[in-house]
Amino acid sequence: MKKYFYKLASLLMLVLITMTSCTSDDRDDPISVQPPSGDYTDGIFILNEGGFGYSNASVSFFENTGEVYNSIYSEVNGMSLGDTAQSMGFYGENAYLVVNNSATVEVVNRYTFEYIATVSDMIVNPRYIEFSDNKGYITNWGDPNDVNDDYVAVLNLDTNLIEATIPVVEGPEKILLDNGKLYVTHKGGYGYGNTISVIDVASQSVLNTITVADVPDGMVIDNGFLYVMCSGKASWTGDETLAKLFKINLSNTNETIVLNFSAEQHPSYLEFENGMLYYTLDNEVYTIDHNNFQLSETPSFSPPADGVEILYGFEVHEGAIYIADAKDYTSNGEAFIYNLNGDLQNQFSVQIIPNAFYFNNL
Repeated sequence: MKKYFYKLASLLMLVLITMTSCTSDDRDDPISVQPPSGDYTDGIFILNEGGFGYSNASVSFFENTGEVYNSIYSEVNGMSLGDTAQSMGFYGENAYLVVNNSATVEVVNRYTFEYIATVSDMIVNPRYIEFSDNKGYITNWGDPNDVNDDYVAVLNLDTNLIEATIPVVEGPEKILLDNGKLYVTHKGGYGYGNTISVIDVASQSVLNTITVADVPDGMVIDNGFLYVMCSGKASWTGDETLAKLFKINLSNTNETIVLNFSAEQHPSYLEFENGMLYYTLDNEVYTIDHNNFQLSETPSFSPPADGVEILYGFEVHEGAIYIADAKDYTSNGEAFIYNLNGDLQNQFSVQIIPNAFYFNNL
């Protein structure tokens, strides 16, 4: 899974839920009708994980006209996307869909969503993808029970073949590119990580490691600073640790500011927009001014007041906040769009376990 899939108890909980519940929805079933033109040029893709083990991952599309189209991958290509859609990325005219439990990366045209290729060789438990100089860099857990086989796969975007792997420590997750370097969070796979790997793109090797706090989750880079949200170990682990937010000067990583959350607080996600950091805690949305850099005592707004049940995806983009609601993990989810003041602008049904938003030409 994406956010809550991480880690032992959450994975077991979700598997048990999907084994004991049907995957049909008790809400209105989204209609899988496609745009008359088959054009996905201007709008937002919503990635729906689907139930772990059910091979019902899907993609929804929110057109700039306000229309919503569901199951676009299967409707366009006449085949299933696979089991557990993890993440997605754009490069040139293509979109790359990382499908975790199927251990594939599905390549499609980002404007028509027509199938191009499947990348499966040397892909094992893929998580996230980043791009540089006609290469795709894909984080892989490998065998989650083997702490020594994790890596970043290097994808040749011309041939759609993996041409190299870069060994890294356990549980690589989010990956960002900045100034010729890749920054990779290590949440820990089935365990618990507390580091950021710094990979040199030119040599395709790990330059150094930045130690942060337990369970680094959200990560953004702005104006030479790396911000890392570390959720900390939850109480159910039996070894609860403090959540922390790091502001790291990339020119001198010894120059680091650390904000500590209160005990029993475990924030998630991290986004940056116009000098403000956005994160979530207990389904509430908080903000921090990057100049002041102090934790907020009160939330900016409360999505549960609008019906959000399980905040499972969170993005801030071009003056709007996007929230994916997983509901009960088996019913169709919903997407909520807010302005930066927290006023609800739009709400619509998508499919099972929506986890992220991807903006095509917006």
